[in-house]
This record gives sequence, C-alpha cells and structure tokens, in this order.
Amino acid sequence: MLGVDCVATGHNADDIAETVLMNVLRGDIARLQRCTDIITTGADSIPRCKPLKYAYEKEIVMYAYYKKLVYFSTECIFAPNAYRGHARTFLKHLEKIRPASIMDIIHSGEQMAIKEGVKLPNREVCELCGFLSSQKICKACSLLEGLNKGLPKLSLSKRSVQDRIRQENYSKVQSAIAEL
Repeated sequence: MLGVDCVATGHNADDIAETVLMNVLRGDIARLQRCTDIITTGADSIPRCKPLKYAYEKEIVMYAYYKKLVYFSTECIFAPNAYRGHARTFLKHLEKIRPASIMDIIHSGEQMAIKEGVKLPNREVCELCGFLSSQKICKACSLLEGLNKGLPKLSLSKRSVQDRIRQENYSKVQSAIAEL
C-alpha cells in the first residue's frame, strides 16, 4: 500500500547473535541459514533489511542518548522467561568473559553452510493470512484462532493435535447447528 521497496528493521548485533544461538540450540538449520542475511525476502513479500546488523545494542543506546533522540527501552514482560531471554542471558554472560563473542557468533552463523542433499523444510504460505509459514496455518493465526474459539490448547499443540481439536470443534458446531 505504501509502495516501498524494502523495510528496514532495528535488528542489531545482539539480536542476530541471539537468533543464531537459538537456531543452533533448536537445530533449526533452515532458519540458521537465513538468520544472518542482511536482507531477507519471502514469496511475494517486501524484503527486510537489517542496517544495524553489526551495531551493538549498547552502542545504539549510547548514540541515541548522545544525540538526545527519543527512544524507548522497555522490554516485553514475558521476554525473560521466553526462549530468547535464555539465549540473551547466556550471551551476556559469555560477553563478560569474551567481549568479541557477539561478533564471533554472527560471523560463525554467516560461515555455516548446509551440505548438498540435506532436505530443508518447505516454506509454505499460511492458508488464513497469506504470510510465510513452515505450516499450513502460521503460529499467529493459530494463536488467534485458539483465543477466538476459546480453545487455548489449540495454539499450543502439535499440528496433528491441532487438526484433531479443529475437527472436534467443527463437529460440535455442526451438531449445534443441526439442533437448531
């Protein structure tokens, strides 16, 4: 709608290093391969670029303070207990021991390559919203569906369980309609 060619995000070196760590720990080679790219694209989506990829978070904050820029530095209240929060804590401890660890992790992520013949998961498009997803229905839509239908377990379950819950809910709705 805006006619833009690219969206610049605020991802910094700390964010990229956390993402590399999380993908290594999860064994998510598909995301690991692309998480260090400075420009990421998807099917029919606007490319995103990360101009602050090599800038440390504390450098950005110091620059904003020095230039008297208005910024907010609040963190999501759920972040400390999220998986990323654990990666962030580990990274901060590692940085105290070895200050170059953030850049080392980024450069390591950039150098990682997938062997020929390794099958990567398919990149699909969400049936509901049309955004890229590794599943038929993306996590955001799954969460919304669970909340809207009063089925909180729907979004937290594996795909096979989600399909079963959807089918059971569909059957209940059909029965209720038939009774009317």
